Amino acid sequence: MFLVVLDFDSVLVKGEYLPILAKMVGKSEEVEKITRDGIEGKLSWKEGLQKRIELLKGIEYEKFIEAAKLLELRDEAKRFIEALRRLGDVKIGVVSGCFDVVVNPIKEELGLDFAVANRLQFNDGKLVGVEVIVDSNKDEHMERIAKQYGIPLENVIAIGDGANDINMIRKAGLGIGFNPTQALEKHAKVNVYAEKLEEILPVIENFIREKTKQDTIAVEEKRKVLICDPIDPEGIEVLVRNGFEVIIKPEISKEELKKEVSECDVLIVRSRTKVTKEIIDAGRKLKVIARAGAGVDNIDVEYAEKKGIKVICAPEAVSVAVAELTIGLILALARQIPKADRAMKEGRWIKNEIKGWELYGKTLGIIGFGRIGQRVARLAKAFGMRILICDLNNPPAKLLEELKAKAVSLEELLRESDIVTIHVPLTEQTYHMIGRGELQQMKNGAYIINTARGPVIDEEALREALKTGKIAGAALDVYEKEPPNDYSLIKMDNVVCTPHIGAQTEESQRMASLAIAYKIIQAIKHPTEGICDFKCYECAEY
Repeated sequence: MFLVVLDFDSVLVKGEYLPILAKMVGKSEEVEKITRDGIEGKLSWKEGLQKRIELLKGIEYEKFIEAAKLLELRDEAKRFIEALRRLGDVKIGVVSGCFDVVVNPIKEELGLDFAVANRLQFNDGKLVGVEVIVDSNKDEHMERIAKQYGIPLENVIAIGDGANDINMIRKAGLGIGFNPTQALEKHAKVNVYAEKLEEILPVIENFIREKTKQDTIAVEEKRKVLICDPIDPEGIEVLVRNGFEVIIKPEISKEELKKEVSECDVLIVRSRTKVTKEIIDAGRKLKVIARAGAGVDNIDVEYAEKKGIKVICAPEAVSVAVAELTIGLILALARQIPKADRAMKEGRWIKNEIKGWELYGKTLGIIGFGRIGQRVARLAKAFGMRILICDLNNPPAKLLEELKAKAVSLEELLRESDIVTIHVPLTEQTYHMIGRGELQQMKNGAYIINTARGPVIDEEALREALKTGKIAGAALDVYEKEPPNDYSLIKMDNVVCTPHIGAQTEESQRMASLAIAYKIIQAIKHPTEGICDFKCYECAEY
C-alpha cells in the first residue's frame, strides 16, 4: 500500500486562498506581503498565519465561503486522483495549512481518503480566530496517517510547494516539489516544474513500480504465514501480494498448531490463541509472532525474545473502537439502558423504576493514558466531564491542558472519581491492580469500567463490592477467564457486560489486519531490529 499526501494551495488548487479572500475585503497588500514572507521561509509559517488572521478578524463567515468558491480547482485534479487509484492500493489526501471551510468541500468532491487543515473560529458569524492544527508540523500529520493505515514512510509520496512542506517532503519516501519555492527545492527528491498535476504521474508510477519490485525481491523466498484467528482479508491480500504463502486456520487447535507452526516463518494471532513456550519451541523456523490488535499478554514475549523471534502488535488500530465502546458502556450504566430494553422486550413498562444520571459534571478517572485512555478523555471532555488520569509515564503538560485533565496518584483518582475506567496492558504489575483495597478507596456508589484485560480487576473482590453496594455498578468487556466458567458476576443486576468486543468494529479489524501485514513485511526485511513487547513504545502507548 502507498500513501500520497498533497499540499492544497498551489498544488491541488491554483493560487492561494487567503490572498483571494484578502483581495475581496481590501486587505490584499498587507496579506500578500505576509504570505510571501511565509512561503519563502523568512517568517515562521505559524507566525505568518496568526498575523494574517489578525488582519482578517471581524470578516463575515459568508465572505470566507464566497472566497472558497473563487479558488480554482486544477482542471486535471480529478483525473490525477483517478490515475493514482489505478496504480494500486493507494490512499490519497490533503495535509494543509489552509482551512476546513475550504479544504473539506474539495475532499468530498474528489473522494479523498483524508484531509487535515486548520479550523477557523467564528462568533456571531464573524471571524474571531483560528485553531492551528497544521503549520510546519505537516510531517507529524503525515507520519500519523501513515501509521493509521499501516504504511511505512518509505512508501509515502508527499507533494508540496512551499517552506512549510519541507519536513514532510524530506521524510517521505518520495518527496516531490511541485513548482517549488527556493526554500523547498533542495529538500525535494524530485522537482517538477509544470502547469498540470498529471505531469507528476510518471515520477510516481516509476517510484511505485520500483518499490513494489523491491518488496517482492525482499520476500522472493516464499515465507509461510500461519493465521490462527480471524483477521480482515485486506491484510491477507497485502501479504499474498508481497510474496508470502498464507495458511488460514482460524479455529486451529493447540495440537494442530504445534504441528503446523514447525514450517512457518510468521504466526498471526488475536486473543484466542495462546503462544506458549511449547508453541514457540515447536516453531523452529519462526521469525515473527504478530498480534493483530493491542497487547501481547497471550504471547510469552520474554521466551520469544530469548529465541530471537520478533513480537509485534497493532495497538494503534483499535484505540477508537475500544474508546467508543467504553463511552457506550458508561452511558448504558448511567441510563440503565440494558434494564430498560429487557423490560420492554418482556412487555413491561417500567418508566417509574428507571432513574439515570448525567455524565455532565461527573468526574471520570482514567487509569492508563495511552492511545485508548487519551481517546476516552477526548470523548468525555465533549460530555462536560471532569477528567483525572493516572499513568506511569508523565503525560505532556500540553495534552493535559488541552483535555483540561489533571494527573493524580491512583489513590486520589479512586477517591475522587464518580466513574473509573481502566486502559492498561496486562503485566505482572497490573495483575489484580484493582483489588479489595482499591475498591474500598473508591467513592461510595461509584462505577467502574473495564475494557482492557480481565485480570486487571480481582473479580471476586468486585463481586463483593457490588453486592454490598460499595460500588453501584460495573461495565465489563473483559474477564479473568474467557469465555467465563462462572457467570455469577455477569448475571448481577448492576453489571453491564459485553463479550470482549472492544475491537470488534469493521474499521478497527481492517486497520489491525493492514497494520500487522505491513509490520510483518518490515520485520522480515529488517530482521535485526529490536523486539516489540509490552515495554516498547508502541505497546506502552496502549
